[in-house]
Amino acid sequence: MLLGKMNQVTLKVSSEDVTGRMGLSWVRHCMKQFGVEKIIDRLSPRESGSNREIAASRKVMAGAMSLIAGAERIEDIEVLRQDRGLLNSLGWERMISPDTLREYLQEKRNGGKMRKSNEALALKAMAASSEQEFTYDIDATYFDSQKDSATYSYQMRKQYSGLLGFIAELKVCSTVDFRAGHVQACNGILNQLRKAIRQAKSVSKRIAVVRSDSAGHSNKIFRLCDEENIRYFISLKKNEAVMAAVGAIKEGQWQELKSAEVELGRKVWWAETVYVTNEYVAVRMLVLRWTNPDRDLFEQTPYCYHAIGTNDNAIEPMAWLKKHNLRMSSENENKELKSGFNAAYAPSHDFNMDRGYFLLNVLAYNMVQVMKLFYLGAESKRWTVKTLRYHFIQVCGKIVRTGRRYFCKIINAPPASFKLFRHCLARLVVV
Repeated sequence: MLLGKMNQVTLKVSSEDVTGRMGLSWVRHCMKQFGVEKIIDRLSPRESGSNREIAASRKVMAGAMSLIAGAERIEDIEVLRQDRGLLNSLGWERMISPDTLREYLQEKRNGGKMRKSNEALALKAMAASSEQEFTYDIDATYFDSQKDSATYSYQMRKQYSGLLGFIAELKVCSTVDFRAGHVQACNGILNQLRKAIRQAKSVSKRIAVVRSDSAGHSNKIFRLCDEENIRYFISLKKNEAVMAAVGAIKEGQWQELKSAEVELGRKVWWAETVYVTNEYVAVRMLVLRWTNPDRDLFEQTPYCYHAIGTNDNAIEPMAWLKKHNLRMSSENENKELKSGFNAAYAPSHDFNMDRGYFLLNVLAYNMVQVMKLFYLGAESKRWTVKTLRYHFIQVCGKIVRTGRRYFCKIINAPPASFKLFRHCLARLVVV
């Protein structure tokens, strides 16, 4: 209609109670029912005792909703502040300013409280799940930053690092730590594994499987898994003892992987042996080898090797390999955090603020996972947050009150989106 008539158009500002982010309101109400706001306020009570002080849950939820909506900076929360339709659907008079959120994030103790809140949220998700045994995947992820508090990692770039532990069945991050780039990837893995074991036990569940890359190659981790009757599938470092065990494999023991079992575009052979650590822990070892494609002056070995250790003496080698390779799903969760939620962005040169921002991203990530697991239905469980924004978060709507009833009007949305809201409402009403 406006084609060729733009010179006749006048821009006007409207304050109608219509929002283009109706899904955000439903996220907040679902998290309130799930107990997230109570968890945050319990860990961060009002210091002054005044009711005029903004509750910690209001600050955290505002920041998390901004990230869920696709914010790329702290200042982007200003967009939500001006959305009267969203505020009306939330039942809020106003939303915090970017400065308020920035001040909250830069407090070191607030970062610790958000981490505890995240762990409590993950714990509730584990308790609500029908699963009785969980797989725990732990991995360190790195991202570049030119901030003053970032340090040079083993990749020879200024980076920050996040050590993240995921419950594979739920894709929920149950343990998290934020570090400077120079911290070794193996630091903290044992402590996080112990924490994950305690978490599962506290809700009468258990960690049954642990998967990790070579950062988890540790006598203490091997012994802990044996003590707790946990099966582990951990990539092994190619240290002297491991390579000695590989060298002892006879040529006739190597078997070729079938083309259907490997898609590397090259021939791969496998063999099985036993590796004994320097503290006499016996580890069953599956070894893969392939022809070295780049032999040079410093690397004359004819083959490249990859070794995987386990304490499962019953599993077949190919099932063992498949089980270990499923660990790569945690790489997808890391990618989702860094690209979908912008966790790879550091807003300040101050380490504590960057840590707080990262932990806020993890909390927002877990909120979305809880939504997909318990409120939105099976079809949404495999969606990324970008897909969820398209089908649920960025949907136009408004709240209308008629007599004693409230109506949430979803405007010009496809049936699939309306189905998500209907499913979510059913779960909210049940409890």
